[in-house]
Amino acid sequence: MPNLDPQNFESQLASQSIPGLVLLHGEEDFLIREALDSIIPTALGSEGLKDFNLDIFYAQVDDTTKVRDAVETLPMMASRRVVVLKEAQHLKAKDYETLLPIVESPVDSTVFIIVSTGADQRLKFFKKLIQKGWAVKFQRPYENQMAQWVHKIATRHGKKLTPEANLLLQRLVGTNLTDIDNEMRKLSQYTHEQEPIDVEDVRQVVSTLRTDTVFQLAHAIGANDRSQALTCLANLLEHGESPIGILALVSRHIRILSLVREGLHEGLSNAQLSSKAGVPSFFLRQYLDQSRQWSDEKIRHAYQALMNTDRALKSSPITPHIWLENFILKACGAIA
Repeated sequence: MPNLDPQNFESQLASQSIPGLVLLHGEEDFLIREALDSIIPTALGSEGLKDFNLDIFYAQVDDTTKVRDAVETLPMMASRRVVVLKEAQHLKAKDYETLLPIVESPVDSTVFIIVSTGADQRLKFFKKLIQKGWAVKFQRPYENQMAQWVHKIATRHGKKLTPEANLLLQRLVGTNLTDIDNEMRKLSQYTHEQEPIDVEDVRQVVSTLRTDTVFQLAHAIGANDRSQALTCLANLLEHGESPIGILALVSRHIRILSLVREGLHEGLSNAQLSSKAGVPSFFLRQYLDQSRQWSDEKIRHAYQALMNTDRALKSSPITPHIWLENFILKACGAIA
């Protein structure tokens, strides 16, 4: 069976036609956890002793021989058992060799679920798995999908947010749904039965230490503050921030500056500028101030540097911080 997208996965799951092999992979842990929470009870069904028919292993600490033995064990008083192997990105070559036989010849009475943040589909192991089972990739939502996701997660916590609070939460937390869910849990406890959650609630509750640094980087570039931008970049990389994620946020910031400049040329009001740029009105002033430091030529120059840096991050063997530092030097250059 070919790779499935999350929507097809849900429809296949609804039909309960689960194969013996399932790969759940990608960078969005929240969606993978949701998928696991759905597939395990569906695969186990209502019959038998669930506690005796579910095994969960971790690739970094558990011997894959034990995993294979569990897959090959017959279910107890049920038609199927479920074996889950988490953190499979830590598997080594010898582990793949150990597990390959149960991928080449799946055990009819077991659903073997492999969870990984990454899966090299060039490997024989994953090629065989995809041929015989499901491979579902869960990616971070795109920026234009985040308002819907924030609303959906808030609803699960029994809460509503004002549109402005929704936007502020996106800005402070980003596109990591696990982080959104964690912050919504705190907001739900903080606001109790109050409806809806407003901007002040978000400001009071949401953790901003790390995300503030991300936005400090973007605003330092917007203000042409090379020294501050390089300092912020070093802090972000030291704390494990994704180089691609950093570049995406900086790209968003420059796009906003470009849209604000266009709106100013069109004579738009502040409310219209906020709508055009897609930013809350209470953030507009800083974008207005920075947009006046950026000419159309400087924005074109930055966009070209963004594209070159993005290409280099995805294809060059040179360490990412070199390319990002080089981008900052160019973006905060003399063109105005």
